[in-house]
Amino acid sequence: MIDRLILSVALMATGWNGLFPEPTPPVEKTLKQKAKERQLSEICLRKDKRHQSETVKRMCKRWKEQQGA
Repeated sequence: MIDRLILSVALMATGWNGLFPEPTPPVEKTLKQKAKERQLSEICLRKDKRHQSETVKRMCKRWKEQQGA
């Protein structure tokens, strides 16, 4: 009888820990965000800027401000 009690307490403790796991730390950047940043940096660091549209110029201006900050 006591062995069943000990076994049930052990299983209860194991189940309680499984219901409330440790919170995971937040992920810094996802793969998609890294790819977007890399693509933006490649566009903005091009030497030939004559063919860039106004939208791309504004994006690059914001990107340079973020890099400087």
